[in-house]
Amino acid sequence: MQYEKVLDVMTRGVIAVHLDDSVRTVAQTLSQNKIHAVSVVTKDGEVAGVISEIDVIGAIDEDIDNLKAEDIMCSSCIRTITPQSPLIEAAKMMQTMKCHRLLVMGEGSKDDVAVGVLSASDIVAEMAKE
Repeated sequence: MQYEKVLDVMTRGVIAVHLDDSVRTVAQTLSQNKIHAVSVVTKDGEVAGVISEIDVIGAIDEDIDNLKAEDIMCSSCIRTITPQSPLIEAAKMMQTMKCHRLLVMGEGSKDDVAVGVLSASDIVAEMAKE
């Protein structure tokens, strides 16, 4: 079975929050969009970190209206790949790093801006096709 490039399977666009958004805003963004993680971006759109649902629930005993996204984000959790990478490479990266999603970064002058997300679910759905 021949799998495509990341570009052919990824979800285009990235739902993001800003560094100074409240954790309540982050929780609302996750819930309203029915997603499990968001990227945290600077004012210029550069990815600064990632926040997952687990990060949000870790703040359950905090004042989530005053706690900011940058306070709970994980900057070392950013895992990236390019749109032209083979899907099999992405799958192996996820398996090796034990992560469920990769940010797809733009190529060229805007390579620090995410253009999409590739999740493990996207790969499983592609593998399920006949």
